[in-house]
Amino acid sequence: MTLIDRIKAQSKRLTEADQKLIATMLENRAEAAFLSGPQLSQRASVHEATVTRLAQKLGYRGFPDLRAQLQREVLDDQDAATRMRRSVAKVEHGDYLTDLIAAEISALETLARSVPQSDVDLAADIIFEGRRVFVFGQGHAQSVAGFLQRRLDRFGMTTIALTGRGRDIAERMVSMDKSDVVIALAFRKQPQSYAPLVQHARRVGARTILISDLAGPLMEPIADLMLAAPRGRSGSEFQTPTIPFAIVNGIVLTIAGRHEREVIGRLEKLSELFNDFD
Repeated sequence: MTLIDRIKAQSKRLTEADQKLIATMLENRAEAAFLSGPQLSQRASVHEATVTRLAQKLGYRGFPDLRAQLQREVLDDQDAATRMRRSVAKVEHGDYLTDLIAAEISALETLARSVPQSDVDLAADIIFEGRRVFVFGQGHAQSVAGFLQRRLDRFGMTTIALTGRGRDIAERMVSMDKSDVVIALAFRKQPQSYAPLVQHARRVGARTILISDLAGPLMEPIADLMLAAPRGRSGSEFQTPTIPFAIVNGIVLTIAGRHEREVIGRLEKLSELFNDFD
């Protein structure tokens, strides 16, 4: 049964507080899929216990199970053609740029609520302390992964790109050990190479960071740290690359801010090298 089917089946048992919660969840399913029980109850202006009671009324063991189904349903509705058709159809008078700007602003506001600075601080420190940084990205994630890798290279860090086929990735992982860090960028669905990558990192003791969207909470094995946020107003509409780029830029700026002396020194050395090569 879908979430809507469950709601319909229990409609006669739903209280006013239940209906407020449901309206809040369905108004922006992509954002609701990332909210905790307390956050959702606050957004709907109801008591925290209402969230658990509603989930149980709908046949779930608790709110985490309800949220997991919501995440799955949002992801299942992410066919590229359908997303684009919905995005185009809702624009009035051909104002595509204006609508896109509004969507980007909304997505960035949601990002601010989904990823706390404390998590970005932790990611920055983990990366800076790593002996080497393995950066994994396939498909659409490759552009973001390449951008991040180049920024870290400029900071004087040793990076290794994990791209291509599974065997290509495996060859580059042979020397990975507990002093290394793995950053995986994956959107919409779990890449085939993600699981063996994180499993190997776990075996050798390397720390793992996942940068993702709605698919992040469903990926297994779970990374040591996940920074994830919806990439649009709805999982069923156009998914912007602005959000993962914003997360990556946030990490880069935080590294520079928290480790300013070392980073600025390396950038000054890079400027000297540029002069030599020019």
